[in-house]
Amino acid sequence: MSSPTQPRPITRISRSASGTGRALQKGQQTKAVIVEAALGLATHIGLEGLSIGALADITGMSKSGVFAHFGSREELQISVIREYHTRFEPRPRWTWRPSMRCIPSAGS
Repeated sequence: MSSPTQPRPITRISRSASGTGRALQKGQQTKAVIVEAALGLATHIGLEGLSIGALADITGMSKSGVFAHFGSREELQISVIREYHTRFEPRPRWTWRPSMRCIPSAGS
C-alpha cells in the first residue's frame, strides 16, 4: 500500500495583531488558513482522519489555538464540508422566481 502524498505546506501564522477590529479580521484569516489546511489534509487522509493535532503541526499553531477556532473536531469537519461545497458544488445558472410557476399554454 502506497502512502498518500503530503499536502502542500501551509504558511505559518503570525501571532501579532492589534486593535479589536484587526484582531477579529486576523481571527477570521487564521480560521480560513486552518480550514484550507484541513481541506488539503482531508483530500489525502479523509475527513475522519482529520485531527486538531495534525492541523496544529501543519499550521504551526498550538492544539489549543486550533481548537479555539472551532470548539470541537466535529465543528472543524463541518467547516471543511462547508468550504468544500462553497468551492466545488455547481451553482444553478438561474434562480427560481414566482413568475416561473405557471407558464400559459398555447391555447390560453
